[in-house]
This record gives sequence, C-alpha cells and structure tokens, in this order.
Amino acid sequence: MVRAVRVVGWAMMIAAAAGACHARTDSGTDPAPSTPVAVEVESHFMGDVVIYLLAGSQRTRLGTVTALQSATFTFPWRRLGTSGSRRLLAYPIAGPRSVVSEPLYLQPGQSIKWTLESDLDRSTLVVR
Repeated sequence: MVRAVRVVGWAMMIAAAAGACHARTDSGTDPAPSTPVAVEVESHFMGDVVIYLLAGSQRTRLGTVTALQSATFTFPWRRLGTSGSRRLLAYPIAGPRSVVSEPLYLQPGQSIKWTLESDLDRSTLVVR
C-alpha cells in the first residue's frame, strides 16, 4: 500500500514538473525584435508635450501630443531591452518641467496607455 502511494506520488511530481517545463518554454519565447510596441498617450495637459522613450541617459523621440488630445506611437520591441530600466518621458514644450514614468515591464503582446493629467506629476501609466 505504501509503495503504491509512493509510486503515484512520484508520477504526479514528474507530470507536474514536465508541465511546468513545457509552460516555461511556451511563455519564454521572445517576440521578433521589430515587433511594434504601442504607446497610447491621452493628454489632459494644456500644452503640447513631446514623448520620449528613455534608456538610461539616452532618449528616443516617439512624437508629440497636442494639448488636450490623444496620440498613439510605436517603437520596436528591441528598444525595451532586458534590464527594466526603460521609462517614458513627457517633455512639455511650454511648461515648467517634464515628468518621467515608472519603469516599463511588458510581456509580448502588451501595450502602454499613459494618461497625462493637467498636473503632470499626477499622470498614470497602465500596461495592458
């Protein structure tokens, strides 16, 4: 009886481990480096804002959002890197100071929605 329980227990552990390895292989595939990542920016700010993708001290211009409008930009997946140090920067053309988002952590197929408020410090970023 005890031996049968052990055999069943080992079989269940092996099946669970095999399933976990299989799931890790499927979800661990990286998208093609040129796969576009969408960034939707909704601005409640009273002036035009230039949006950049930050990688350390390097910034890549994504585009401009007109006052009280929305815009969608894309950049290639390869720009995200693997360090998690990528952020977005909103630089107001005629405003007092810019605002930087929290770090971007995305899975393949996800996009970003950044809502810029009239006070840029209250802006929110959602990964979906």
